[in-house]
Amino acid sequence: MFGPGILRFAKRFIRHENGGVTIEAVLWMPVFVALLCLVADASLIFGRQAEVLRVVQDANRAMSVGKFGTDGDTDATDVAEAYIKDRINGLAPNATVDTTVTSGVIRTVVTIPSSDLTANTPIGFLDSLTIEVAAEHLSEA
Repeated sequence: MFGPGILRFAKRFIRHENGGVTIEAVLWMPVFVALLCLVADASLIFGRQAEVLRVVQDANRAMSVGKFGTDGDTDATDVAEAYIKDRINGLAPNATVDTTVTSGVIRTVVTIPSSDLTANTPIGFLDSLTIEVAAEHLSEA
């Protein structure tokens, strides 16, 4: 049915492993790409979380020395929250800010969906997380 040339070619094809490494590389490539995307998203989250923390600390510090005074209807905590939202709007447009003053301690909590802080990767490992940034500062006013 098959000629001797075809059988010889089939035996040689089965015995030789030329190209086996290429196939393994192609099979492992999605794993490495997914790992690279995970590392990139995690580093973006940590970097942007640090930026948000800096803004929160600045707002708490400004509020502690009385920079955010009351404007009749507006409470100092509302002014601080608006300041934080304005500063982080480019980083985290869906963030929520809550500032409270209890016993002379100013506490601000910013809650951010991680999808605001990551790159728009199609894999989306970390999109379901919620990041919380909190800072406290003693009021001096």
